[in-house]
Amino acid sequence: MKNTLSYLLSFLLFLLINTLNAQDHDEHDEASSHDKLHHHSLALFVGYTFITKSVESGESGVYVAPTVGLDYLYKFNHKFAISLQNDIELAAYEVEHEDEETLKREYAFVSALVFVYEPVHWWSVFAGPGYEFERHESFYLTRLGTEFLKKFQDGWSLALTMTVDIKEVNTAPAIGITIFKGLGTPK
Repeated sequence: MKNTLSYLLSFLLFLLINTLNAQDHDEHDEASSHDKLHHHSLALFVGYTFITKSVESGESGVYVAPTVGLDYLYKFNHKFAISLQNDIELAAYEVEHEDEETLKREYAFVSALVFVYEPVHWWSVFAGPGYEFERHESFYLTRLGTEFLKKFQDGWSLALTMTVDIKEVNTAPAIGITIFKGLGTPK
C-alpha cells in the first residue's frame, strides 16, 4: 500500500510541476479564451482520504480510504464560483472517539457546499460547510481545499485537488485528481 501511495504522490507532483511549467506556453491560448466562460460544470473526483485516528487491531494510525466524488460547479464569473461537492469513501474502518471508544465508519458519504475563489486561472481555493452521512453516526464538517488546474479546449479541465474535512470525530485530509467538463456553450 505504501508503494502505491508513493507512486500516486509522485505522479501528482509531476502533474503539478508540468502544469506550472506549461503556463508560459499556454498564455496565448488562455488569453484568447479567457473572455468565454462555462457557467455550469460537472466534475469527477478520484483520490484517497487519509483517516486520522484510525484504529486497527487496537493501535492508532492513519487509514487510507479510496474516495470517488461527483461535483457540480456554478461560476458567477472568472474569479468566483459555488460548488456542491459529494464524495464517498469506499471503505469500512473504525476511528477513536470520546474516551478511547471506537466508532465504526462504513462507506461514509460527504456533501459540502463550498465557495470557490480563483485568484489566477490555474489555481483556486475553496471553503464551506458540509455534512458526513453514515449509518452509525453523522457529523457536521467544514471543508477547506485547493486545486491546481490545467484547462483544455471545449470546457475540459484537470486538477490536482487537496481537501481537509474538519469534523468532531476526526480530521480527514484527501488528495486526488478532478476532471471537469463545462456544460453548454461558453458565454
